[in-house]
Amino acid sequence: MAQNYYDLLGVNKTASDKEIKTAYRRMARKLHPDVNPNDDRAQNQFKKVNEAYEVVGDPEHRKDYDQFGDNWKHADQMRNMGGGRGSSPGGGMGFNLNDLFGGGGSARSAGPRVNNNQGGFGDMFGGTGGQQQGPAKHKGSLDISLDEVYTGATRRISIGNSSNGKRNLEVEIPKGVRDGRKITLRPDRNTEVSLTVNVRADKRFTREGADLRAEIAVPLLDAVLGGEAEVPTMTGRIALQIPAGTQNGRSFKIKGRGLPKQGSDSFGDLYATVNVRLPEYLTAAEQDLYSKLRSVSSVAEGESSGGDDE
Repeated sequence: MAQNYYDLLGVNKTASDKEIKTAYRRMARKLHPDVNPNDDRAQNQFKKVNEAYEVVGDPEHRKDYDQFGDNWKHADQMRNMGGGRGSSPGGGMGFNLNDLFGGGGSARSAGPRVNNNQGGFGDMFGGTGGQQQGPAKHKGSLDISLDEVYTGATRRISIGNSSNGKRNLEVEIPKGVRDGRKITLRPDRNTEVSLTVNVRADKRFTREGADLRAEIAVPLLDAVLGGEAEVPTMTGRIALQIPAGTQNGRSFKIKGRGLPKQGSDSFGDLYATVNVRLPEYLTAAEQDLYSKLRSVSSVAEGESSGGDDE
């Protein structure tokens, strides 16, 4: 059984966002591989803590986790099915293709009709009394998350109905699957189900094939003087060293931190683009320091300009 994310971070379920962030930083410093280079247990725990923070540290993901627990990645589908309608025993994600393709009335009216007078999914195994010319072909879509693209997944679907015979099928979603790819199931010689993969947009990343792009907020002083920034990856956050004098919009390539390349053991890359964050409010002391800095900069520019005239 998966460990509770709140327990991993050492906080209560009612903890504030700030408390969760503070707890994560404390745990990450304690368990970081650089601090525990030969401790496999600590490094494994570090990965779990990162996974936990990726979920409960994100307000939207946290809501899904609080509602659906370990099935939080499938929250959209579960909500669309009324909080679990169509799910299989034991918590496996499932749905009925009568629902998927818009059926809502009797079994014989469910699903799309085809040109040769064959019925929809409700009639698939019961027959309509006429002769079939080739397999009954039906189409639909399958929504998946970017996390499922990264890990691969198995979805369970059911076709038919109680009167004509219900049948469960498993859909294998390969790692690295591309948006728009078609997955075809042929449970028997008279049936063909074609599902189009729809990869949902992800708030963390923009996808470019197997490569990912992410924007990272960097405080002005860290961009000027150098510092460290957190970068999201598909397996947790990592630290990126920001060199002094980093310009806004600069991208850093993090090799091998993208998505799996379908049919290959290799991975794409992650590009982290710097978004320099200016201070919105300044204290009186900060305003005074920035004023002094502007004076110093003006003098330096004047001296440099004067040197060029000589």
